[in-house]
Amino acid sequence: MHIKQSIHKVVLYFGRHIDFRMGLLGAFMMSIPVFYINYMATGFGFLTFTAAIKQWFYTFFFSGLVMKSCEKLAVKFQSKPLSIFLAVLLPSVSTLLLTFIIHSFEGTPRPFESTLPTLIVFSGTLFWALKKRNDYDKKHNKKST
Repeated sequence: MHIKQSIHKVVLYFGRHIDFRMGLLGAFMMSIPVFYINYMATGFGFLTFTAAIKQWFYTFFFSGLVMKSCEKLAVKFQSKPLSIFLAVLLPSVSTLLLTFIIHSFEGTPRPFESTLPTLIVFSGTLFWALKKRNDYDKKHNKKST
C-alpha cells in the first residue's frame, strides 16, 4: 500500500504542473508523424522507433507543462484580456524558443524552418486559454472585464 500512496503523491505533484490529457494528446499528435516520416525515409528500425518514442516523451511532458501554464495564466488576473494575452504569449513564445534552441543544438540543418510548424501552438494556447477562462468565469459566476 505504501508504494501505491507514493505513486499517488507523485502523480498529484506532477498534475499541478502538467496537464496529462493535453500532454497525451500532443504526444500522439507529434510522435505519429515523426514515426511515419522516419519510416518512409528509412523503413522500420530501431532509429525510427527511437525517434518516435523520444518525440512522444518530450511532447508529453513539455506540451503538458505548456498547457498547464496556459491554463493557470488564463485565470490568474482579474482582467480577462490580460490573462488571455499572457496565457497565449508566454507559453507559445517559450515553446518556440525552446524548439529553436533544441533544433540548433541537435544539428538540424535548418533550425529556423524546422521551428516554423511550432507556430500552431498559438492557436492551441488561444483555444485552451479561452476555454479555461470561460469555464472559470462560469464556475465562479463572474463577468470578466
